[in-house]
Amino acid sequence: MEVISTREKLLRAAEKLFAEQGVGPTSTRAILRDAGQRNESALQYHFGGREGLIDAMYVKRGAQIGEERERMLRELDEAGGVQDVRRLCEVAVMPPVRIARRDPEFALFLKVVGQLVFLPGEELREGATRYTGAGVGEVAKRIRAQLRIPRALADRRFDLMHRMAALALAQRALSGGSFDGPDAELFFETLLDAMAAVLEGPVSPATEGELSKQSGSPMHLKPGYDLGNLSAIERDLDAEAFLDVTRRLSPEKDEPK
Repeated sequence: MEVISTREKLLRAAEKLFAEQGVGPTSTRAILRDAGQRNESALQYHFGGREGLIDAMYVKRGAQIGEERERMLRELDEAGGVQDVRRLCEVAVMPPVRIARRDPEFALFLKVVGQLVFLPGEELREGATRYTGAGVGEVAKRIRAQLRIPRALADRRFDLMHRMAALALAQRALSGGSFDGPDAELFFETLLDAMAAVLEGPVSPATEGELSKQSGSPMHLKPGYDLGNLSAIERDLDAEAFLDVTRRLSPEKDEPK
């Protein structure tokens, strides 16, 4: 018979209640009751509070996702063949899907993530984007090597792509959609198409114009050139001006405390 620790009982109860009733409406008392705990200080003792409990969910589920992604990377490398952007997007987004197919309870976590994305509080929003797990850096590195756009634009597209994928999976779980079967396969194949399109789509003249505004001086691109042709830009722009555009478009980082 499986012996479940108090900490794990609290995690399971919270994940289930958050998914079924919502993160906001679920009280600490309800979590304790569902976990079979009479000691009202148990949650505080094990997690330091609700935010610590939620963060522990990310650690637990993120580890599962990381292991699955590393497994998919190994499978991809062993199979050989072309590792195009769409194939790499599959490695980025499908690990939680594969887990949910083996363990339907994992869909509860996806429902929780879907709610937390919209909650106020920077820490909760950041937490909901951290569940991607290990291996995501390696996938991003391989994708970046194939994108012929400036790093700053690639960063913005990666952010959009990850948010879109996380919300799509969460919505699938929240709506009760299956992660198996023909409809599910069509859903996931369409999602992969959309992810690849976000990353590889051409850069419009409007975006080129915004880059010029950000740089503080117009970019004189030759007719027929676009930002998808990085080597052409590097030939036609002053190197320092090009780096300045990249710096200005890069996300700002907090000053060290």
